[in-house]
Amino acid sequence: MKKTLLVKLKEIVGPKYVSDDLYVRWSYSMDSNIFDVINPTPPLMVVRPGTLEEISRILRLANEARIPVYVRGGGTDGGGSRGEKIRSSILIDITRMNKVLEVDENSQTVTVQAGTTWGKLNKEVEEKGWKLGFKGPYSGYGSTVGGSIAVQSNGYGSPRYGVVAEDMTNLKVVLPNGEILETGSAVNPSAKKFYRYCIGPDLAGIFIGSGGCFGVIAEVTLRLYPRAIDDAFGAYGFKDYESCQKCYYRWLKTREAEHIAWFAKDGLEVNTPELAEEGYVSLLTFVVEDQTHELVEARANLLNQIAKEEGGESLDAEKYAKDDWNYKFELLPRWAAKIGQWQWNCHMIPAGDTLKDLKAIMAFLDQREEELKKHNITHSTVSIAHKNAGHVSTSLYYDQSNPEAVDLVKKLSDKYAEIAITKNGGCNYWLGKIWYPYTIMRNPIYRKLLIKVKKAIDPNNIMNPGGLTLPCNLEEV
Repeated sequence: MKKTLLVKLKEIVGPKYVSDDLYVRWSYSMDSNIFDVINPTPPLMVVRPGTLEEISRILRLANEARIPVYVRGGGTDGGGSRGEKIRSSILIDITRMNKVLEVDENSQTVTVQAGTTWGKLNKEVEEKGWKLGFKGPYSGYGSTVGGSIAVQSNGYGSPRYGVVAEDMTNLKVVLPNGEILETGSAVNPSAKKFYRYCIGPDLAGIFIGSGGCFGVIAEVTLRLYPRAIDDAFGAYGFKDYESCQKCYYRWLKTREAEHIAWFAKDGLEVNTPELAEEGYVSLLTFVVEDQTHELVEARANLLNQIAKEEGGESLDAEKYAKDDWNYKFELLPRWAAKIGQWQWNCHMIPAGDTLKDLKAIMAFLDQREEELKKHNITHSTVSIAHKNAGHVSTSLYYDQSNPEAVDLVKKLSDKYAEIAITKNGGCNYWLGKIWYPYTIMRNPIYRKLLIKVKKAIDPNNIMNPGGLTLPCNLEEV
């Protein structure tokens, strides 16, 4: 059967773009999350389609043969959104589909293939006189647009524009049976891809944050905004958390900043140790950008005024805010290169509750500090906000060749999620096994509806079986 499947896939995409070689399969055995470090699992074969029609034919073939299918973008999934990771599976690498298909100035949108990276997309739209609102997640140049939709990314631009779904207008999705679905205004074949909430129910929502359980996201349309011609930066140090929270909350409330970052004490110790040595427990930074110098100046003045009113001490904005913004897609890779593989543990919290949540997380880490040091595990807590939501993210950096360190990071991540979700009332925006025990598994009605949707869209359960806690055997439900 394997030989027949391989021959048919080669007929679809060409021999160059499908492989069952062991070294190729193992190179796709893990993404950047603790679950894959513990249990790397190679697929049966890897296929790299280059067109929408090729994806459709691959899924038709897999559906007929009832072979599990996983979809992979940049491999930067930090939460473990893949389900059972069955070895007898086809892994679709979407990264050949990396074209910016259309910049539509009339509808102020850009349509891209799902394998396009955020680094490439930002560059191309800016060259055409536009900019993105949501600019991409924190996981580096390699993260893809389709992957961000599939795991519902927060990221650069989120304080002003929200998570990726809030700037998305249309999707083109290949369903498990090979049919191609359009959502939003594109349901009308005569209409442009300019609006999401129209025609009828918002079917795009089924696929956002689905982890690839209901189909393959093939094309994404996002809003565009006029390219900024000026920007300004601010950086303020705080020697107590309470004053920092007041400033952070007020900055968020204005909706003026493209980017807001709150580095807690451990974040300072890792990234800016000189500030920690000076007695600061927090660093707050902002970025504003706009179409005129006057708009930028007015927005920056407002944020600077708030910071001073709340007792912030002005720091070198060029060093602490501008550099991070200019090299934003290199931020986490740079840290990981210095201090080890990272495991993200980040979630959203109501903006006014951020301090309460942050303190609980810091207290939890403080209790385990000796154990962390013993295994050379470093932690850095940063809050990157999103509209009305605060955000607390503790990255644990560890040596993935050390089994004891890996085991401890897994246990700490699990406890972190329990504290953040069940005790503090937080909510994950991205997907993964870290969160499911405290969200989906605690809400049987929500989970039952997901199962019904899965049965309707993917009755043979080929797409990411076991993802979103859905059963691998739908017939038993």
